[in-house]
Order: sequence, then C-alpha cells, then structure tokens
Amino acid sequence: KEGTMGLLATSLFQPVQEWIKAELGTPSDSAVAFRFDRFAMALADADFKLTGQPQDGYSPELAVERFSDLVNRMPLGVESGQDITFSEADIDTAYYYRLLSPAQPLLPPSLDAAARRQRIETFSALKAQGLRLWEQLGNASVTGQLIELRPATAQPVNWYDKACADGWKSRTIHVRGGSQAQPADELRWRLRPDDVHVGSSLGLAPDELRHIPPLELTRRAALIQRGELTPPRLVPTPDGPTVGVPPKLPIEILPKLGGLPLSERLLAKRRLLEAAQTKPATTTNDTTITFDACLVRISRPWLFWPLLDDTTWYVPGVSREGVTRGAATGALTWLPTAFLAIRNLKVTTQWSQQDVTTSQSATNLGPFSVTSQIVDGVLANPGLQVIGWQLQRLPALPPNDAPAAAPPRHYAVVKGDTLARIALTFYGDRERWPEIAEANNLTDTDKLEEGQQLTIP
Repeated sequence: KEGTMGLLATSLFQPVQEWIKAELGTPSDSAVAFRFDRFAMALADADFKLTGQPQDGYSPELAVERFSDLVNRMPLGVESGQDITFSEADIDTAYYYRLLSPAQPLLPPSLDAAARRQRIETFSALKAQGLRLWEQLGNASVTGQLIELRPATAQPVNWYDKACADGWKSRTIHVRGGSQAQPADELRWRLRPDDVHVGSSLGLAPDELRHIPPLELTRRAALIQRGELTPPRLVPTPDGPTVGVPPKLPIEILPKLGGLPLSERLLAKRRLLEAAQTKPATTTNDTTITFDACLVRISRPWLFWPLLDDTTWYVPGVSREGVTRGAATGALTWLPTAFLAIRNLKVTTQWSQQDVTTSQSATNLGPFSVTSQIVDGVLANPGLQVIGWQLQRLPALPPNDAPAAAPPRHYAVVKGDTLARIALTFYGDRERWPEIAEANNLTDTDKLEEGQQLTIP
C-alpha cells in the first residue's frame, strides 16, 4: 500500500533547517522560516553568459539581472508545509505600486494643527527618500527581457561561478527509512508530465505539441500562469481526452536553460508540474545525501525599510495589512532573504526496483532536481540548483486602515500591459481586472495603448 514505507522527509528537512539557522545566526524567536522549493530551479553556465558571447565567460551584469529576477517572486504556502512555490506577482512592483507610491500620512482628528504639520513633514521626507532610492537604483536590462530592473545584490557575489569556492561547503545528510512512513512525511518523486498532461495545461491537443518549438511552449505556459493568455478548453473524444496521442514529450519541454527570464521559466515550470503525478520513494534503507552547498544572502537596496517599519501612514483604498495579509497570490506576507544553492548532488542507498524504474521518468526527488536515472545505486546531478529559501515575515502593511473616501489612484500603461497584469500589480489579484475596466469605461479590454492613463479604483 502506498504510504506504508519510504524515506522520511523530516529527517532531510530538519538538519538543513538547523544548519541554515546556525549559518545566519537566526535567533530562535525571529519571524523567519526555511522552506524547500517545491520544484527546485536548475541553472546552468549559459544563464550567466551573454547570448552569442560564450567565449567572454560570465557576465557580472547579466548575473545581477538573473539573480534579481530569481529572487523577485512572492512565496506561496509558507504556512502550510515544508515546501513552497512562488506566485506570478513580483515583489518590486508590489512594493512600489501598492505601498511606496500611494502611501499617505495618517492624520487622526486628535492631532492639532502643529502636530499635523509635523506629521506631514516627517512622513513626506521619509517617503521622498524611499522614492529617490527607487529612482536611483533602477537599471536597464542587459538582455532586453525586462522593462526595467531593480537590482538585488547577492552575498557571496560569485555564488554561480563553479570555479569559485567562496561560501561553498560540503554537506552530508543521512535520511532515515521508515516502514510506517505517513504520506505527509514521505520523500516523493515528481514525475515528468506526459503529452496529454502538458497539452491540457497549455490548451493544446497532444498532436499539436510536436509542431511547436519547446521555447514557444515554455513561453505559452508562463503567459497562461501569469494570466495573460487564456487557454482554450479541449473537447474530449469518445476514445479519450484527445486523439492522435504521440509518445511522451522529452524532458526538454521543461524549462531549464536560457531563452526566457528566470521568473518566466519558473512560472512555466509551475504550470507544467503543479499537478504532475508523484510517487513515494519506497526504499526503507537509510540514505546518504551529499552535496556542495552555498547559502546566498539577498539584499534589496531599493527596499526602504525605514518606511516599512514606520506606523504613521496608510494606502488609499486599502485596509490595514491588506498587502501582507493571507495566502492569496498577491499577498506579500513573506520576503525571501536568502536561498540555498547546491551542486554535485549524490543520493546513495540500496534503492528498491520501483525507485530505479521511477527515476527514469522523474523530474524531482523531494526538493532536488533530477536530470538522470539511478546508476549503480547513485542518483546524481552535478549541476547548480536552488532547493530552498529563508524567509522573513513582513510587518503589517499598510500599517493603518485607509480613512473613508480616499482618492483614486492613477496609472500610465506601459508596453506589454494587460488589465489582468495591472490588477495583479495593484490588488494582488488578476481576477479583479473588470473593476479597472468599469472605472475607465473600457469597451475593448484587450487593447491598451502605451501611455494611456487609467484610474485604479
């Protein structure tokens, strides 16, 4: 029976969590959490080299852009388990459009005239400093894939360089086997989606997939996940969900290397793998997991903490904690402050025959990205991958309820905008786009012009 034997996920999670707390010097009462990345993120040297210029080696400017893109996503599911995934909402746009830009000083009726002037002056100076940082720290994208880049900085800086040992340490973890492992504590394989599953995720019949380049399929998956493309519904046939079913798609359908920004590849991977089949690792033998590890710290110099820690402001039309409350897609409750990168992964045990067979069609084992099957008792992946995140809980933002009858906000459309994307930026919920359409009397909601002024209710 599935779930009666297997490797205990807790015996992997706990030592990694304790090691990271020790590395960061995290106090036991801090509002922080460590979580594995549900899908892991496989990276390659090509991600940090300019297209067409591999002979020039790593590009420091491109590395900053890739890193900033990688850490600019809102985590989902922090409260509910040992692993998380990431939403399609960006941290920097949420910070600017939902907090910094619309923030206003709170002026309770109890304040006299002098106190009101002092509150306005103090807060205005605070906000002005935050806005200056935002404007000063905006960079142009070296790839042209991002409209504008708000760079984050990594420590160690060269964490991605396989020739650099700074910050890297060898780790060995022993994962126990359990004859009565419960489903909630099983280390599980995630299986490669077949063409029927991929076609269903992308709104394409399986026989259409062979005629579309993998990069275009990846881009389509990202657009659907972001809400910028609605896939058509497939019509089932009497013989099954579709006709003309070819063999399984190769693993190249999964986004691994170049062609799209990291955030787009991650959205595509989530779209393709979220509902993929999983199976428990059925060996009950104790297992040795070895890898080289680097804990990469994240700094966002454009994020103005004095404003976030201040409690004298509000956002028009938003209730207290309206940006940081809950587990919705656009809730900025937790901020990634570090991630765990690994390479030279080896998982060694006396595998069951079922595991050996399963490894041939797996994309992940627990938090680890899998690129090859078990050979001579070893599951190996020498490549670079991000498998976990350290997260900090943000304070209640905005810190106060908005007074009644707050004025509306305004927004200038930029190239590539859709109403769904604008709704995600301002509300954290792309499904609220009809509110914007109604407030602006838009009859053709698919056509927005660059520079067009919109009222955001």
